[in-house]
Amino acid sequence: MMIGRRALCFCVTVLFSLTLWGSTALQAQQTVTGRWRVFIPDFQPLNEEDDDFGKDLADELRDLIDDMLTHSAVDEDDIKDALKEYDLKMEGLTCITARQLALQMNYQVVLCARYAGTKEAWEIQRIKFVDSATGEEFEVAPVMSADKMEEQAAQEIFQRFELFVEQVRVAQFCGEYAQSLQWENALQMCDRALELNANSNTTRYTRAFVLKETDRYEESLAETQRVLEYDPYHQSALLLGGFLASNLDGQEELARDFYNRYLEQDPSNASVRMNVAYDLAQQGDALGGMLIIEQGVELDPDNVSFYEQLGNFAFAAAERIRREAELDGSDGMTAQVRELYGKAIAAYERVFVEKGAETLVTQLRNVAAAQLKLGQVDEAIAFSERAIEAHPTDASLRATHAEALKELGQITEAVAALASIEAIDPDWPNLHLRMGSWLIEVGRIEEAVPVLETAVGKGASPDQAGNMIFTHAYATYVQPQTKNYARFIELILLAKQFEVSNEGRQQYDFWHGYSIFTLAIDVQMPETLETANRSQPRFQQALRLFQDGKGYADRTASIDYQIYVDNTNAYLEIQDAIIRRANR
Repeated sequence: MMIGRRALCFCVTVLFSLTLWGSTALQAQQTVTGRWRVFIPDFQPLNEEDDDFGKDLADELRDLIDDMLTHSAVDEDDIKDALKEYDLKMEGLTCITARQLALQMNYQVVLCARYAGTKEAWEIQRIKFVDSATGEEFEVAPVMSADKMEEQAAQEIFQRFELFVEQVRVAQFCGEYAQSLQWENALQMCDRALELNANSNTTRYTRAFVLKETDRYEESLAETQRVLEYDPYHQSALLLGGFLASNLDGQEELARDFYNRYLEQDPSNASVRMNVAYDLAQQGDALGGMLIIEQGVELDPDNVSFYEQLGNFAFAAAERIRREAELDGSDGMTAQVRELYGKAIAAYERVFVEKGAETLVTQLRNVAAAQLKLGQVDEAIAFSERAIEAHPTDASLRATHAEALKELGQITEAVAALASIEAIDPDWPNLHLRMGSWLIEVGRIEEAVPVLETAVGKGASPDQAGNMIFTHAYATYVQPQTKNYARFIELILLAKQFEVSNEGRQQYDFWHGYSIFTLAIDVQMPETLETANRSQPRFQQALRLFQDGKGYADRTASIDYQIYVDNTNAYLEIQDAIIRRANR
């Protein structure tokens, strides 16, 4: 698989930090450097009611808030100056435009409301305390009042404002505990802040992040989705949701949806797109990563980095889906797998055209590997040769080239391709064993022997070398219905040239003895003096080999050792009797 290792979810983690810690640091700075400034525009009537009540109520609230240790009200003269600077009128301010003005003037909080009714019964509605930086609102239930009762109404709204101040304080602790990795304390503070203001999306996002950090992914995902219900374009929540969903079983489509919604906000940002796709692939959804990169290719078809990732993810997805499909006993080469391999090849080919010798060797190997999976052997050979020209000292490309040649049945050329690796990397793993194995597969055993001897001389196990020959000989000349014991004996003698383990030697001896015993039976069949003289030494040799192979026979449940010994002795007695009778 081509995907390299690095810290998981890089871009997600960075944006977590930007959102989670940025506002908290600002709040802390404001509480240290001075009181928060609260912008309270005159409250306006909803209809054509008298506006004096709204002016008087706003004045009362400014006085109450101005007496706080943590907050101060923007005085009326400053408000007028700000309105004049931006060519605004008090009666034209809505809560939205008031927040916009507060941002320009660096007022941290906006307190806004409207009222309707009569002088005898004013209903103060849409009361909100708004954090001008985040836009978060602390909503207050309507308050009833009347003319000349502005002070009492202001006191009631002020009491709710104190709850808002408490909520902000607790929310700040929530963020600070999270920043210092004190997860349980952070969770307690976040829960308390949300009790005071369920609309605090910053707190809710922080809570989702804390749940994620404590491995409570399902709870974190549910909280993240609540954040997105309130703010569908919350970038960090979309990234967090994508990360969480990609780590939960059966949520691949949801993860892709989160990431795609995030990317829709800045579709042309190539680096962010590649980071998001990489993170998705690292969580096991290479197919999802590939789909994200394909969108990038459509937007920027000349971006070579997109083609590199497209090839990486398409190849990784094909490998994974193929392995899963193989579980039903097939070769796993479904239509989807073939399509993915094809996309990987096309993407890597584009990279190779653009980057030439700077193309990563692993990517070039993947092309040939994909072509071989698709049965495109000629193409794999041709591409491997081009890749070797670009990277002549890379042994792995030569090994891939050799594999393709072998697949085409060109064993001599394939072995030569492997042999060329020795000059580049004499210690290439199992080089001569592989060469010997390929020669043995096509029956060129005698040629394989010196190659395997070289392998043993370079540290390979003698048992590996000997067993390659024995296994081929047994499967080809003993197991089939049509036997060739004479050829088997020739090959077992070659296998015995290697200093194999005692167990290996016992196995070879037993089957060597069995082959000689079987041939001797055919020789003695006429039961003449001549056949007895010819078969007797063979039975004697078979008996010695059976005795030498007793350990193997004892370890093999299907072999009754004593029967073979008894039968051999019986045949020896027959041959002895024939010879004695002829010599009387």
